[in-house]
Amino acid sequence: MSPLRRGALGASVALLLACSGTVAPVAGMLKVNLASPNNGVDGAVLLVLSAPVPPVSVSAGSGLTLWGGPVTAAHTTLVLTGNVTTGTLLTLQVDDINKVRQYSVALQQVAQTSGYQLESLAGYSVTVTK
Repeated sequence: MSPLRRGALGASVALLLACSGTVAPVAGMLKVNLASPNNGVDGAVLLVLSAPVPPVSVSAGSGLTLWGGPVTAAHTTLVLTGNVTTGTLLTLQVDDINKVRQYSVALQQVAQTSGYQLESLAGYSVTVTK
């Protein structure tokens, strides 16, 4: 191959790589955060975690106990018990934090600490953040 063709081929490959827009995976932690209108009154939450691939690990937030692990499927039902307050419910160790938008959590039920009466889900929200 002539030096001119090698140079043109090298420039073409470099241009393709520069224009691909791909970002290398970055392993790290994602947080599942709860906003509760009944802060400190809740004692249990039932939620469904949806992920592009199962997280490497899932840990309960401070003062909470996680039931339903280990997470081995893309859609997993989990229960957290303890003093459920506004803040981080779960920490997810994932292979690529750049896919944060592909992770979601659906809140299914919330129960009070005293007597475990079910709460209305009005006013609650759950988000997944970096």
